[in-house]
Amino acid sequence: MFTNAFKSLGRQWVGFLALFFVLTTGSAYALAGHNTVFSDDIVNGTVKSIDVRDGSLRGSDVTDDSLTGSDVEESTLTTVPDASTVGGKSPSDFLDASVYKKESTIAAGTDHGDGTFIISVSCDPGDVLLSGGPANVNGTSDMVESFPTPGTTNGWTARIHKNGLADNFSVVLLCIDQA
Repeated sequence: MFTNAFKSLGRQWVGFLALFFVLTTGSAYALAGHNTVFSDDIVNGTVKSIDVRDGSLRGSDVTDDSLTGSDVEESTLTTVPDASTVGGKSPSDFLDASVYKKESTIAAGTDHGDGTFIISVSCDPGDVLLSGGPANVNGTSDMVESFPTPGTTNGWTARIHKNGLADNFSVVLLCIDQA
């Protein structure tokens, strides 16, 4: 019986030697160095902020669009140099002017022949229309139309129905002075 055991031991001595080393040295022997962890030792999603040394991450270490404003220390950002274009536009493409209000005189308007009355007004020549609309309209009148004047780029027209009553009104514009 011992003969068979020694024969078996003779064929498996390498396995017994490996078992001896595992039991006496521990399985952590496979890690080289002190406090060493490799990427394949980490399960995805298990690293927390406290596990990462300050200043050790780079842009390529962070998922795109995963940071918000509160994640960035603003004092570490530098000044953006003057841009030669913004959104593909040069500085001359932006309006460097003031906005002014223009209003027609308060009047009855031009009779359109169907019970409605029209007043049109335009910005000064060369200026740009921002917006427009009727003003001073009586509560008894109905506003029929309010629109940019056809054939122009800087005028506005308003049309009201007075319902058979007297009503003087005006048209107000907001314009950009291009002078």
